Amino acid sequence: MKRRLIFIACVFVATILFFVVQRGVWLLYYHAQSGMFGAGDILRTFVFGLRLDASTAGYVTSVPLLAMLAGACADLGRRGGRIVRRIVMAWLVFVSLFVSWIFTADAGLYEYWQTRIDSQILVYSPAEMLASLTVGQTVAAVVCYLAMSAAMIFVYAVICRYLMPSERPRRRISSASVLLLSAALLFVVIRGGLSPATANVSKVYFSKEMFLNHAAVNPTFSFMSTLFGGDEYDRYRFFGEEQAERLFSEAMRAGAAADAARLTDADSLAADAGGWLVTPRPHVVVVIMEGFGRTITDAVCDGEPVAPNLARLAGESIRFENLYASSFRTDRGTVALLSGFPAQPQMSIMKDVRKASALPSIARTLAAEAGYATRFFYGGDANFTNTRAYLFSTGFDEVADQSSMPQLGTRSKWGYADDAVMEYVVDRIVGSASDGQPRLDVWLTLSSHEPFEVPCRRLSDERLNAFAFTDDVIGRMVERLRASRAWDDLLLILVPDHGYQYPSDIAYNSPERHHIPMLWLGGAVRRPLVVGDYASQTDLAATLLGQMSLSHDDFPFSRDLSRGGASRFGYWTFNDGFGIIDSSGATVYDCTSDMIVGSRGSSDSLRLVRGKALLQKTFERIRAL
Repeated sequence: MKRRLIFIACVFVATILFFVVQRGVWLLYYHAQSGMFGAGDILRTFVFGLRLDASTAGYVTSVPLLAMLAGACADLGRRGGRIVRRIVMAWLVFVSLFVSWIFTADAGLYEYWQTRIDSQILVYSPAEMLASLTVGQTVAAVVCYLAMSAAMIFVYAVICRYLMPSERPRRRISSASVLLLSAALLFVVIRGGLSPATANVSKVYFSKEMFLNHAAVNPTFSFMSTLFGGDEYDRYRFFGEEQAERLFSEAMRAGAAADAARLTDADSLAADAGGWLVTPRPHVVVVIMEGFGRTITDAVCDGEPVAPNLARLAGESIRFENLYASSFRTDRGTVALLSGFPAQPQMSIMKDVRKASALPSIARTLAAEAGYATRFFYGGDANFTNTRAYLFSTGFDEVADQSSMPQLGTRSKWGYADDAVMEYVVDRIVGSASDGQPRLDVWLTLSSHEPFEVPCRRLSDERLNAFAFTDDVIGRMVERLRASRAWDDLLLILVPDHGYQYPSDIAYNSPERHHIPMLWLGGAVRRPLVVGDYASQTDLAATLLGQMSLSHDDFPFSRDLSRGGASRFGYWTFNDGFGIIDSSGATVYDCTSDMIVGSRGSSDSLRLVRGKALLQKTFERIRAL
């Protein structure tokens, strides 16, 4: 009996030690961030992290414990004992491979996602995940995975060989009773104790510094808890339905007295009979620029501006100065722009084809109300995160990607480079300019994405160089269109899918991380204008349709920025939290820890209520689709 308990205890302790070592390796890998904190803070990540380490180790140990219990209750014989040993070892080999994969993927992705790994990684194929890594990073990841797996398998094999008994216990009833008691204790450990709250990620949060909280999270637990995390739609219920509806209505439609300080003459222009556009039915071209946050477009490298073309074009455009991206991922940003629907903290509605198809969309409205033909261009694989299904189901007539485009040159890991795709897109735009058919064309760029492989070298920083490359492509695109017959009726909208964490020390959930530019230019624009209202990426839909004298009642999360009578604020979500900013300040709220983790200015309470109402109504709307 004693040997069985020692075996179970060793498996449990060894598993916890593996997690402790992984945390140490992870902190060393991210030494630039962990080095900003003292030894006491780092030590607390291990102490608090033990809660989820123990819970996860309990799950791992449950199979060997059940095997011991089966051996104690049944007369399996010597052969049966060997079979049980093989089953247990097979389980521990699987655990080793799985946990090592989770750890390796998490360590690589945290740099870009700034949150511990969750089940959303399953949206991406292995090729798509590797596409963001350089050859060196890929080799390092493989070496790390193999080393971690081998170490775990070796230790588990030693424990099984020398400590796992195969013979039947002499006192079967007493042995089974002790093992049942051990199982009960293990269940308590898995559950996270006897308190009403079961084990969850929030139990290891102990600081306002989110990096420290993330360091304490067990990545395997994080992945499994989101994979089997229950009903996502009920996670963010802060108010009763009637109260939530009232707060949401006040947030979206209330008078903007608190935001009366305007940087622009947008209201006076909106009052003009012609509005912002000289034609109500322009040829609309939306260029969704991968990752072009304001910290990138305003950056300087080697004494040169990173995005000189966007800066130059801003002077001739309707320029939105205080716009905020809805999320930090392309699939969510695309839905925010084209459907006027906010991003979700820990899910992507684009993954649910049935619900995504029921969203409103600019394409569907333009086609139904104004007879527009609609096209979407992407130099990569449009099947990425169900993008093709979303586009076709929300009204796009054509989706052209690398599989349907002619050979445009050498492909990078993500697809054709932006310069080649731009020429193809402009040819299609110019070619259809005289056919009398109003059109919506959308192009999603890709070259300014990790690993930043582009066919030119202007700046020494490879990240900024990739953005500079796409900026140059945008500049050439505008000049080609300006010289064509398409320009006079053209409304060209330049807007990113999300921002980018540059410089690397800005917080992943901060306003700076989500601040993005948006420019409207082309022959259809009446005159240049600076719009200084705080706004969200989701406001593109209502603003565009409003300028075209089309109803946007189907877009409840979108506001027409050319008109008064609505609150002016920017809103974004990140992994299990949201941020909101207006003229009085900014508030960043983390749902896991239930605390404000970033604040500036005044009126935190008002912004917090608004953000919670928006988040709750987002999921109520998803449930109803």
